[in-house]
Amino acid sequence: MTTTVRDAATTLVGVPVRAQTYRNLVYLALAFPLGLAYFVGLTAGLSLGVGLAITWFGIPILLATLAGATLLARFEAELSNRLLGTDVRTHSLDASGGVLAATKRLVTDARTWLDAAYLVVKFGLGIVSFAALATLGSLAGSLLAAPLTYSSNFYVGLRVGTLTVGPFESGQLVVDTFGEAVGVALLGVVVAVASLHVLNALARLSGTITEALLDIGPSDATEEFADGD
Repeated sequence: MTTTVRDAATTLVGVPVRAQTYRNLVYLALAFPLGLAYFVGLTAGLSLGVGLAITWFGIPILLATLAGATLLARFEAELSNRLLGTDVRTHSLDASGGVLAATKRLVTDARTWLDAAYLVVKFGLGIVSFAALATLGSLAGSLLAAPLTYSSNFYVGLRVGTLTVGPFESGQLVVDTFGEAVGVALLGVVVAVASLHVLNALARLSGTITEALLDIGPSDATEEFADGD
């Protein structure tokens, strides 16, 4: 029981010193710019392709967009594997059998459309990741910086109604001594540790979604490897 409690305590408070925590933070920080780029590119490609399909110029654009979605999904799987420690196996573009056969496989393969759907989902995950990083980071940072900002004349921090967090000049919460500021900073340590646990959970959720949408499974991976031989 003692060992279990000790292990649980280590897991709870040891999150700031684990390398995986910072790999998760890098992944979450990249999620929004990458997700935005994917969404814009996918939307522009599909819209332009459908709009020009009647002139036949749109067909190559649509095919290029779908092929690009597959390549970007493979990149995302590799990013997840490297930063989050997942084991996502993705399919590759098969250009064998000529242009018509490869085009048919690209359009009719359900995994192509799952790749495109994942890029849209990635945009949503990116928004959530950005909001979580910005909100939790600013809150923890304001609390931790209390010893440096409590006597400042500048407002730095989060205001919720009449409650001000840093530099603590509110009717309900006034921190105007160094000792009080140190106490707030200690509270900031607790908030920071809790925030890292929340962000780690968000990163794990992102990895789970990536596996669910992109992983082709061991049997499919073996079959695809055999076909490649």
